Amino acid sequence: MESVKNILKVGIPSTVVQILTSFVNIGMNSILLSFSSTAVAVYGVCARMQNVVTVGVHGIDNGLIPIVAYNYGAGKRSRISDSVKWAVIYGVALFIVFFMILELFPMQMLSLFDASEHMMKIGVPAIRILATAYLISIPSLVLAAALQGLSQGTRSMYITMLRQAMLPLAFAFVLSRTKQISLVWTAFIMAELLVIPVALALWKKSFNESGIKELGLGNV
Repeated sequence: MESVKNILKVGIPSTVVQILTSFVNIGMNSILLSFSSTAVAVYGVCARMQNVVTVGVHGIDNGLIPIVAYNYGAGKRSRISDSVKWAVIYGVALFIVFFMILELFPMQMLSLFDASEHMMKIGVPAIRILATAYLISIPSLVLAAALQGLSQGTRSMYITMLRQAMLPLAFAFVLSRTKQISLVWTAFIMAELLVIPVALALWKKSFNESGIKELGLGNV
């Protein structure tokens, strides 16, 4: 029963996050519809691009979870800290290639979706702004995965809910009042920047509560 309980502690929060994603899309689409249906289409295209360009980072995160869990169980505390640190480094290094592509060739990326001139006008700045948000998100993504490895699924869920739902929607709604679509995209950057210290604090708290007090990200 204890094993099932530990699995549910990670599995239930992950399920909640997946369900929440659908509601977030509805919320963002409602906000963007106040500008135009093309803005909604651009958001959909950017979401698809995100799924492709961040697949390597998510692969690192999925590999990190069992590494953290195994070394925690084995009492290899320094390995946990090192694995989290290198996951962030490799995640950033891997994404830099896609980041440069999105920043330098946004028109070419949009042309893959038969973008109209109006869509190009909205989409080019959107891609560049959101690419920056994706880059900033890597530390939070890694720490959320590491928390799952420590069986802290609920805290991992807090990070994901903040960065994917609550903060982006709140900022996007406020910025939409300016009637400038380019400012709405910056809501994602603002959300990611605010979540990083929260993620670090939750990781440090979980790291220390687990008796892991060695130098590294655990004691940032």
